[in-house]
Amino acid sequence: MAAITVGVPVHNGADLLDESLACLARQTFRDFKVIVVDNASTDGSPAIAKAWAERDPRFQYVRQDQYVTSMNNFLTALRLADTPWFLWRADDDLSADNFLETLYRLAVASPGCKLAVSTVVTSSLVSERRRTATASNVTDAPSLWRRLRMLRQSHASWFYGLWDRETILSIFPGLFERYPFFFAADHLALYGPIIQGSVRSTDATVFYQRMRRWRTKPRHRPRDVPRMASHIIAETRRAFRRELSRIRKASHISAMSRVALIAWEPIYLRGRIPGPLRLMRNRLRERFGLTKSYDKAGYFERQH
Repeated sequence: MAAITVGVPVHNGADLLDESLACLARQTFRDFKVIVVDNASTDGSPAIAKAWAERDPRFQYVRQDQYVTSMNNFLTALRLADTPWFLWRADDDLSADNFLETLYRLAVASPGCKLAVSTVVTSSLVSERRRTATASNVTDAPSLWRRLRMLRQSHASWFYGLWDRETILSIFPGLFERYPFFFAADHLALYGPIIQGSVRSTDATVFYQRMRRWRTKPRHRPRDVPRMASHIIAETRRAFRRELSRIRKASHISAMSRVALIAWEPIYLRGRIPGPLRLMRNRLRERFGLTKSYDKAGYFERQH
């Protein structure tokens, strides 16, 4: 049995898929397998994935008979894995060639590690914009203060780090059922392992997140670009905070840690979920007809 399974969910990603799979094939760590889960693509993605499966026995190709949501496709990739460690790789993302090796060595060398993560470099495919989030070197169980700092500094792309498979299996399917939004679900998946002190991080390798379009702040968005409707913002925020509370109650942490996490929550929420000011601005814009908004059906159409 291999040590790591890499799940690659893809839907019409032919323009970047081959480069992403080549990046995995170059990894200095060799004891892994790749499962490409094709979400009924209509472009050249199936041919690319099948070609890799034919020339490299570590690669497998699986196709959904019908199109499913992105979350369902991610979940399929996870459930197909049978190795102790697992990670997802989006069809447009890359990593340093030592990514798997570095995270695997870090994970197995630290008792209690359930997720190993790295520095993240985010870049745009349509401009020169680039941003680096350097990971601290956390190689053992972090203190309460360090866990709070890790919450504040956590990056959404840590979701694409190296997971203990049983841990992410215990998190992701239930989260998918309780939290019906793709937006910020990655942060919710990370929250439990961080507050329980089971995340380890390193700056010795890099994950490259590539954005097909760079997200602009709402105040910089052109008027003719639809915004998330205010009632969807409110519903997302309530569901997100409900899930944070549920995770804290279900986690094996001290009473002092719970109090500290509740006090830290406003800091943690900043930048992760739309805030009250954005909600109020959108409501005013909608009332006076200054913006276009998409409803819940439009939200899911955009995310899936």
